[in-house]
Amino acid sequence: MKAVTALTVLVTCLATTKGQTVPEPNTTAPAPPAYTPVRWNENYSYLKDSANRSDPFDALKYISLGPDDWYLSLGGQVRYRYEYFSNENFGAVENDWGYALQRYLLHLDAHFGPNIRVFVQGKSSLVDDGREPTPSATSIEPRPTDADEADLQQLFIDVKLPSGEDAATIRVGRQDLIYGAQRLIGPLDWTNVRRTFEGGKVSYQVGKKHTIDAFLVRPVIVEKEECNSGDGDTTFGGIYATFGVPERCLPGSARFEAFALGLWKQAQVDDGADLDTDTYTIGGRLSAAPKPFDYDIELAYQFGNSGSGDISAYSIATEAGYTFADVACTPRPFIGFDYASGDDDPNDSDTETFNQLFPTGHLFFGYIDVVGRQNIVDLHLGIELTLLQNHAYAKKLTLRGDYHYFCRASDDDALYAASGSVLRADTGTDAKFIGSEIDLLLTWQIDRHTQVYVGYSHFFVGDFINETNGPDDDIDYAYAAVTFTF
Repeated sequence: MKAVTALTVLVTCLATTKGQTVPEPNTTAPAPPAYTPVRWNENYSYLKDSANRSDPFDALKYISLGPDDWYLSLGGQVRYRYEYFSNENFGAVENDWGYALQRYLLHLDAHFGPNIRVFVQGKSSLVDDGREPTPSATSIEPRPTDADEADLQQLFIDVKLPSGEDAATIRVGRQDLIYGAQRLIGPLDWTNVRRTFEGGKVSYQVGKKHTIDAFLVRPVIVEKEECNSGDGDTTFGGIYATFGVPERCLPGSARFEAFALGLWKQAQVDDGADLDTDTYTIGGRLSAAPKPFDYDIELAYQFGNSGSGDISAYSIATEAGYTFADVACTPRPFIGFDYASGDDDPNDSDTETFNQLFPTGHLFFGYIDVVGRQNIVDLHLGIELTLLQNHAYAKKLTLRGDYHYFCRASDDDALYAASGSVLRADTGTDAKFIGSEIDLLLTWQIDRHTQVYVGYSHFFVGDFINETNGPDDDIDYAYAAVTFTF
C-alpha cells in the first residue's frame, strides 16, 4: 500500500507537469541552479523578474511577501527505490522478495530581505521491509538508515553580516553539513534517512572563490516513531576552508581545501566507567579538472586520546580520470587508491584505526556498502560513459562501471562497515584480502526534475571472510529508483 501511495504521488506530479503550459524559454535569463543534496545553497532570487521564469515550478520558487526582497521559495523531493539483496552481510540475512524504500522531503525557504533567512525542511522515510534472518541469525530490525516516519530534517535561521564584497553568515539550528567530496562530512543522501546536526555555524565568504566555515554541532539521533534529538554525548566541530587556486598557479579551476576538526565523545564501557575520546583530524584536499584530465587528492591525519591511550591514524584518498571528449559516448576511464589505517595491536590502549567521522561513504567504497573508511586499502578503477545528452526525454543518460579490490590495512584489525561499526572481527587470521566488488549503474536524467537509475553490484568474498567466523557467501545487490525533485 505504501508503495502504491508513493507511485501515485509521483505520477500525479509528473502528470501535472506535463499538463501545464510551459512558457517560452527566455534565452537571456539566468540558468536555474542545480538541485543539491542540502537544498539551502540554491538561489532563486533571479525569479523576482517574472520574465526569467520558464519552468512550471518557478512560481513556487519565488513567492513575493510584499516588501522588497521578501519572498518564499518552496521545494521538495519524492524518491521511491526498490532494493534486492542476495546474501546480505555475506548470507546473514535473506531477501527473497527485496524491499521498498520511500522518502519524502519538503522545504520552505523564507527570505526577509538580503540578510535574514529561515529554512525549514520536513521529511518522511518509510520502508516496506522484506528482510528475514537466516536460521543461524538472530531477528533483525530495519536498518537505522531506512525508517523515520516524520520529523524535521532541517530548521535554522541565517543572519548575514555583509562587509563590502565579503560577508559573514551566522547559522543556528538543525542543519545539514556538506564539505569537499564528502569523504569526511556529508548528509548521506543515498540512504533513506539522511544525516543531520544541531548547533551553530559561521561562514565567511571572501570574494567569490574563498570560504571559511567554523561550526560546533552535535549529530541528531534518529527515533523512528518519536521526535529526533541531538546526541548529548557527542560534539563535533571544526574549521573548514575552501580556496580557489588562480589559473596561473594550477589550471582547471583548482580548489584547495584545508580542515581542522574535533570529535569529542563520551561513552560507558562494560564496567560502567566513562570513556572519553577526543579525536582531532587535520588535513587537506586538492582537486582540479585541467581538461581532459581531472584529479582529486585528499590527506588526513588524526591524533588525540581515547581513555588512557593515544590516537594516531591517517588516510589517503586519490582519484584521477581522463575524458575522451571527441570519442563516441565521451568515455572517462579513472583509477583511484584509498588507504585508511588500522590498529596493529587492538589489545593495547592506543588507537591507530582511522575514524571516518560522518562521511557519505557510499560514493567511494562500492554501492553494496560492505566497506567503510577504516582499516582499508582499496584499489579501484572504472569507466563512465555518456550515452545520450540533451535529447528529448533524456537530458543525460550515463553508464558507470567500477571495480574495487579490498584489503585490510592491518591484519590485526577488523573489517568495518560503511556505518563505522565492526562488520567482521579479526579472529587471528593473517589474511588481508577481503574481497572485490563490481558495480554497474545506469542513470537516466529525463529532465530537470525527474531521474531514474538502475544498478547491480556483486561482491566476491576473499580469504579474510572465508577464514573468519560467520557466513561467507558472495553478495548480490540490485536496485532501481525514480526521483522527482522540484
